[in-house]
Amino acid sequence: MTEPAVYDEKARSYVSIWITVTVVAAGFVLDVIIGGGIAHLPGWLLVLFVLGGFHFLVLYAARSTRSLALTADELRVGDDAIGRKQIVGVATRLDDDELPVLGWRDGMPRGVQAVPIRLDDGRDVLVPTRFPDRLRNALGVEVATAPSRGMDVRAAARSEFPLLEEVDERADVIFRTAGYELPDIPFDPAALARAAAVFVVGRPPVGFVQIEEVDGLAYIVEIAVIPKWMRQGIGTALLERACEWARTHNYPAIALTTYADVPWNGPYYARRGFVEVTDFGPGLRAEREEERKRGLDEVGARIVMRRELS
Repeated sequence: MTEPAVYDEKARSYVSIWITVTVVAAGFVLDVIIGGGIAHLPGWLLVLFVLGGFHFLVLYAARSTRSLALTADELRVGDDAIGRKQIVGVATRLDDDELPVLGWRDGMPRGVQAVPIRLDDGRDVLVPTRFPDRLRNALGVEVATAPSRGMDVRAAARSEFPLLEEVDERADVIFRTAGYELPDIPFDPAALARAAAVFVVGRPPVGFVQIEEVDGLAYIVEIAVIPKWMRQGIGTALLERACEWARTHNYPAIALTTYADVPWNGPYYARRGFVEVTDFGPGLRAEREEERKRGLDEVGARIVMRRELS
């Protein structure tokens, strides 16, 4: 037996269908007025059937797969559900481009707002809704002010270096699923031991950032997050920790190389204060040359980006 909903919100209303019916009816009336006559009625009915049927199928699919329902046991959006016992509060952060969206794999849909909720494992999840205040009231939980445990960034222990190879390999999956075939570049755990700094998130680690010094700048060799932990702010937390480390070690700027057009590469860093540079030192030129030799440029345009720290 289906659990009755405490709060129910359909993904879309049927208003657009009624608008379609009204427009077609108005067109038919105008056709009659200008002399088209009743003989044109079958054509108008066909138009109504096609347009109305198309709208109905679209709306039916959206309401079946994207509607929100809150019961005593779970919060569900489409096929995704979270147990009510997992929800410990309403979060205050709204990193739309970082947090996972319940029921929507491709991010927040248009025309709705987001209610960020805090789960008992420390993660935050966005719930799309047209009526955020109603949803908050229906959830009946307090505002969660404590930081998400999943966001804790710490220095990596040497014993964890071998674990980061799996993080690196699994992070590459997102490129392949998006159609980018990266070359097979062996991971070098020994390079982590020589790095200026390595920070991780999670126990065992689910993400890490490796930092070196190049041309008198802090240089991010790699930021990697396991796909199932992506879109939860972990990458941004690692990035900001790297910048903080560089600032406290008196580096004037921090640099990296990345793909110009991959959404979670160049555009992502640009939103966080990095700008593309074309005039850089011999160390970064050597890094770019090594990338070309390894075949990274065959995947897409590579650029050097820099963020000032002073």
